[in-house]
Amino acid sequence: MITSLLHPTPHTKIMVVTSHLDSMTEELGDFLAPYEGLIDGSLFPGDHQSLNILHKTFTIKDYKSPAGGVPRDYASVIVQDVLHLHESPHKFLELLYRILLNASEIIILQKNGSMPITEVEELLDQAEFRAINAMTDLIEGYEVIVAKKMHMWGNGL
Repeated sequence: MITSLLHPTPHTKIMVVTSHLDSMTEELGDFLAPYEGLIDGSLFPGDHQSLNILHKTFTIKDYKSPAGGVPRDYASVIVQDVLHLHESPHKFLELLYRILLNASEIIILQKNGSMPITEVEELLDQAEFRAINAMTDLIEGYEVIVAKKMHMWGNGL
């Protein structure tokens, strides 16, 4: 369950970056409701269910473009099945680093075998994310990699 990785506080704001909006986002909405949390969506080309739980929606035209979002605005960013499709995954992660609050987490969800875990870990490290942790048994059929934006490390943004 993806919600086991989150640490919500009142008015928590999360960005979901995905190629297919699905029931996971609905679960996040239910999980954040008691905290009056918000979910913004950065929707890359793909199949998206119509969900009315997104606070803001950024429609991304292709896999060359950055995700939408406001700098230093999100407690967590969840990237679902986008990283392995993006033409510039390093630059993509660097820009996601900027939309996170300090000491916040990025959660990468990739279908098993989409991209080697070691490659994802290396990309996260190059983009200045720290405390990288990979899990292969949290969500069936997915590899989950979690990393943290540490205040005043690397980019320091």
